[in-house]
Parts: sequence; structure tokens; C-alpha cells
Amino acid sequence: MPETQTKKLNSQEVSSQSEVINMIALRTPQNKILEVKKLPTLPDIAYRLLELLSGDPDIAELEGVIRYDQAITAKILSVANSAYISSQKEITTLDRAIMFLGVREVSEIAFSICVFSVFKTLKNIKNFDIHEFWIHSIATGITARVIAQAIDAEDEELFFTLGLLHDIGRLAILHLFPDEYEEILTIQEESGKNLLAIELEAGLAHTWIGRWLLQRWELPEKFVKVARFHHNPFHKGKFLFEPAVIKLADLTVHNLKLAELPGAPQEDPSSLLQKLRIEEELYQTIIDHLLFVKKSIKEVWKQAI
Repeated sequence: MPETQTKKLNSQEVSSQSEVINMIALRTPQNKILEVKKLPTLPDIAYRLLELLSGDPDIAELEGVIRYDQAITAKILSVANSAYISSQKEITTLDRAIMFLGVREVSEIAFSICVFSVFKTLKNIKNFDIHEFWIHSIATGITARVIAQAIDAEDEELFFTLGLLHDIGRLAILHLFPDEYEEILTIQEESGKNLLAIELEAGLAHTWIGRWLLQRWELPEKFVKVARFHHNPFHKGKFLFEPAVIKLADLTVHNLKLAELPGAPQEDPSSLLQKLRIEEELYQTIIDHLLFVKKSIKEVWKQAI
């Protein structure tokens, strides 16, 4: 065999060995998701609602998107007629519910219902209550929106949905690897270690898996970035604005105990407040507002979950 051909074959062999070595990582639990064929998918209506939320929709536009979805319509009417916020007269039509609750609020509720529906077959496991998970996610979204409005952030209308989806990787793990996730939560409860650190050791970091899922759903890059970096908005010396707002919202919701989730981070928000230029007085105002609406978050949103 000619020497040049031998060199070519040796080169190909080295290349093949490298590919095999690189593929070893794909066998870890975290990367087994790449082999999953049946994935949770967002319904088409969710993308239309997200498009509305990125703009300034009116009643007719919103009603036109959701009027034919009976499940969403029924839940919105249920929210509008909930004992906590209902008017004197029963609300029986979608347009009246939109007028009563507000266009943006109904858009957010409808989008949330779409996301809830994706994981509706999931069951609670030890140390993880799905209803509490959604309350935490909703409260994080509401808090993120309040923070974004307080600091006059660009695209402030997106921060509710950014907060709603920040921890979606947790549900993806529960969906794909329920036994492994139950073991992770048990280790966290017994050891008191940081939950994300335990997930990383197990190869099932919710930040990475959330990023992967939102990429598969083809959501805008801001959503993907928040899912990946909401625990580390100072990544590699760069300050990431949206993940920072969501992290502050997440910490605030945990500190105020708006919902009970395992592995709540114990961190001082001072560095985030400083970087986001939120004065202590303004932050206290945000906290006071959240404490005022704390009960309504649970009472109103339980109609939608």
C-alpha cells in the first residue's frame, strides 16, 4: 500500500477514534435526551399567544386566537368568576372576561394554560409537588414583570413568560427521568446540598435541559438564555440582563415563600440589586406589593392550573 494512502487511513482512524470518544458523552443521562424520540411539544396556539404578548394586542385579536379553544376559554371564565376577584354579575362570555381581566393578563393566562397542558399527565413525586412548581413559576413571572416595569426594562412585556418558563427543565427531567429525579431530590433533602450541584453530578442539570427543550420548541433566544443562565447571570465575566432579572425574581419568590419548592437557593440579592441599579427603597416597594398580592396569586391561578 502506498505510504500516502497509509497516512490517509491513519488520519481517518484517528478521526474515527475522536468521534467515538466524543460520543461517549452522549451516553450520560443529561445527553440521553438527544435520543428521545417522543418529546413534549407546545400547541400551535401558544406560539400565536407569544406573538401577541410581544406586541400590543387588542381584545378582538386576542379573542380571535383563543375563542375556538374550549379548554382555554373555560379556564379563563373560571378565573374571571373566581371568588377572589369576581364581579357582582357572573361573566359568561370571553370578550367580557378579557375586558374584566385585561388583554395582557388574559394573554398571559392563556399562554400559561398552554404550557400547563404540555405536562398535564405528570404526577407528583417525593419532595416535588407539580402544583407548587407552577405557583412558583407563575409567581416568578409576576415578580419579574414587576421588576422589569420598575426599572423600565426593554421588552418588559416578555418578563412574565420568561419567568414562567425559567425552570421548565425540571419538568422535562421529571417527564424523561422520573426515577433519577426523585433520587436527586432525596439526596438534596438528606444532604442539604445545592440542588443544581446535585443535578450536575447526576448529569441532569435543569438549566441545560431547559435550554435544550426551549431550543426544540424554537422559542426566542431570550427564553433559551434565561433557562440556561438564571442561576449564573454573571457567566464568564459577562452580565446577562434577562437572566439577572429572573434570578432576582426567583430569589425573591423563594424568600417570601410564595410557593414551596425543594432546594430553594440561599443567596444575598445585593449584587443583583446593585447591578440592576435597584435601590433598597424600590426593592422594598416591590416586596410590599408582592406580599399584598400573595394570596391572590394562589387563589386566582389555581383556576388555571
